[in-house]
Amino acid sequence: MAGGDGVVNEVFKLKMASAKEFRNALNAIATLIDEGAFLIDPEGLKLRAMDPSRIAMVDFMWGRSVFDEFEAPEEGAKLCLNIGELLKLLRKAGKDESIELGLDEATGRLKVVMRGRYTKSFTIPRLEATGEEAPGELKIPFDAKVTLDAKELRKAIADAALIADFVKISADGGKLVLSAEGEVSSATIEFPRDCEAVLDFDVKAASTATFDTSMLEKMLKAGSNLADIVTIEFSTNKPIKLDFRLPYEGKLVFYLAPRVEAE
Repeated sequence: MAGGDGVVNEVFKLKMASAKEFRNALNAIATLIDEGAFLIDPEGLKLRAMDPSRIAMVDFMWGRSVFDEFEAPEEGAKLCLNIGELLKLLRKAGKDESIELGLDEATGRLKVVMRGRYTKSFTIPRLEATGEEAPGELKIPFDAKVTLDAKELRKAIADAALIADFVKISADGGKLVLSAEGEVSSATIEFPRDCEAVLDFDVKAASTATFDTSMLEKMLKAGSNLADIVTIEFSTNKPIKLDFRLPYEGKLVFYLAPRVEAE
């Protein structure tokens, strides 16, 4: 059966009990991109994409067990969307509203149905596939790996952002340190390995790297709406990885390139 862009057998159906949770997932993806190409295959709903400046990447997946109903073609279906337009429809989604996504076979558009005290149905256009391949999975050896309370790390980065546009993140055998230097002010935030906010601490070698605070703030705000726990991994002057622990078969991972100062 041909869909709007001519791909065969694109019929799919995704249904989950919480439209609000789906909105939170889209908000996380929208921190980096306005338009995205989702893959719906027998494993679940997936998206991996880089931001326009190509300094950050998001790797998202919800396995089929996350959904109350899940149907996908064996060969998979690609769904290219303006994420902002879909978020507009979900802006007022209540916690008791369910959401169902499928293909409107008459128009080839995405059909969105939300059910709560009453039923709302929308169709929105799909975008033409760009032909650009999704980035491959990053496999970077990291020297520092720290698992923390996501909301506490979010607050710490927000504090650093009050001082400077960039934050230096360092780890040694005893603690994780965030430091920011502004023109007239400075901040130092420490997470000792045995403090309540740190759940796991594994540092093979002392590591330090500097990152954009506004990008980290966006990632942590979005991720902490979906998960309570985040694992960060980094090495000296390498990208940082933020891996949010989602329930069921869920994955939300951000990567952000460091700021490397000229010598």
